[in-house]
Amino acid sequence: MTRSNDSYIPQAAMMVFIASAVLLLPWLGETLFNSKGEPREAIVAVSMLKSGDWLLPLSYGADMPFKPPFMAWIIAVFAWLFNGGVVNEYISRLPSALAAIAMLMAGYRWAERTRGARFALVFSIVTLTCVEVFRAAVACRLDMVLTACMVTAMYMLFDLSERKLKRKWLRYMAVILLLSCATMTKGPVGALLPCFIVGVYRLLRRDSFFRTLFSMLAIAIASLIIPAVWYYAAYLRGGDAFFDLMMEENIGRLTGTMSYESHVNPWYYNFMTLAAGLLPWTILLVAALTTVRRYRRKPLSPAALMSVTAAVITIGFYCIPASKRSVYLLPAYPFICYGIASLLEDKATTARVVRFFAWFVAILAVIAPMAVVTLQFVSIEGLVFEPIPWWRYIFVLLPLAAGIAWFANRHSPVGHILATVWTIYLSYAVAIMPAILNPNSDRDEARRVEAIAGDNDIISLHQTRFYTMNFYLDDRLRGVDGMDDASKYPAGTVLLVPYQADTTGLSENFTYELLTRRGSDYRRPVGVAIRK
Repeated sequence: MTRSNDSYIPQAAMMVFIASAVLLLPWLGETLFNSKGEPREAIVAVSMLKSGDWLLPLSYGADMPFKPPFMAWIIAVFAWLFNGGVVNEYISRLPSALAAIAMLMAGYRWAERTRGARFALVFSIVTLTCVEVFRAAVACRLDMVLTACMVTAMYMLFDLSERKLKRKWLRYMAVILLLSCATMTKGPVGALLPCFIVGVYRLLRRDSFFRTLFSMLAIAIASLIIPAVWYYAAYLRGGDAFFDLMMEENIGRLTGTMSYESHVNPWYYNFMTLAAGLLPWTILLVAALTTVRRYRRKPLSPAALMSVTAAVITIGFYCIPASKRSVYLLPAYPFICYGIASLLEDKATTARVVRFFAWFVAILAVIAPMAVVTLQFVSIEGLVFEPIPWWRYIFVLLPLAAGIAWFANRHSPVGHILATVWTIYLSYAVAIMPAILNPNSDRDEARRVEAIAGDNDIISLHQTRFYTMNFYLDDRLRGVDGMDDASKYPAGTVLLVPYQADTTGLSENFTYELLTRRGSDYRRPVGVAIRK
């Protein structure tokens, strides 16, 4: 690789690592679980550790996991190694954060080989500071682990097709292992989609059709061997119920034939969520449209072609299913960020746009901290803030300092943009996110239910799953089919009653009171009833 003074930055890789580690790792446990998605994944690891069943553990008494267990395995191992076998918020989110850091470092090396250290630094920080990437990196969800495995495998397959490397078989084995892990995280799409993307890219590069077809097919099949062993073992354990669940999650979700509606949205939903997920860089992309006429048509570099191919196919693929969610598009984000980094580095065409964006980010960095401080002392109906400890105000004010630094010294706009956006995210992670989201958690309500129940059973109606409550109750909740079944439990049994439940006969056998007006999982009132 040729390193000019303009492209080489000493210790740039270390800068990327430190920036991502400081932003993601120390604060993972500061925010409580406050929606059903995170505790639903974490409780699988809890049930593994409690039951000793690492193949197909049941949570909530009878629920099979909706997805393969790779992430739950990691959480359970981390809890066993570092926290005495106890799964908490920090341990639950750690796999996502580490996966994000690994993906960013792999992306840095990939971009450095193609365009130098400066571009790689810009590319990595832009990727880190997209809303959707950051959100997935600090959440106990499957999507960041899945994305890191898929994207890193695609980086490696790109290198294998474009560079002369020694011991290629070791790299192919690494690719197969990564794609196997992706499949064991969220199903066969984790292996099939990356192979399809790289296959299309190689055909666009005029590789032999049949050689490309057979090589990608061989990698995909090899990547499915380990998952196939688990699927078969899980089927022997779970039988037809497991088979039907896996078919619905993998085939039914793609074809729109699920037995229930799950995140059904129109095709344009993906583009709306993409615009939101790329913030604040969406503003730069919109501003760059004013310079379209100044661009000169020139052939795409191999890395740029790979980025366009990966982004277009990923977005297009996830427009097909009726089920659409913003996190499904995560594998496209690093490759879109390659284009955003190219805009930031295109001094001849977008210099004015970049300076405009630097002003925009600096003004935002000044306004946002003042708004946060104001909201701490102003009461707004429907908005509850947890008090921010004094020491966290240091982090709240960091964006303000970064914004003022741009006002005082308007040189190197790209550097100011990256630093300022990073401080905004750091401020949010340390102080603002816990203050906003912790009041929405059911942790305190779970402790109250535990105190009421003592050693008695805690149950809820099968029609509603209280995942957050169940996590903080250490998977004590059990489901019942209706009030008749609930009434068969002994005196002292505690029943959680969802807002929409049919409570016919409740007053005859239970005493009832409101537990919370806004439960974490469904944002609806939840009652607590005690068996007479």
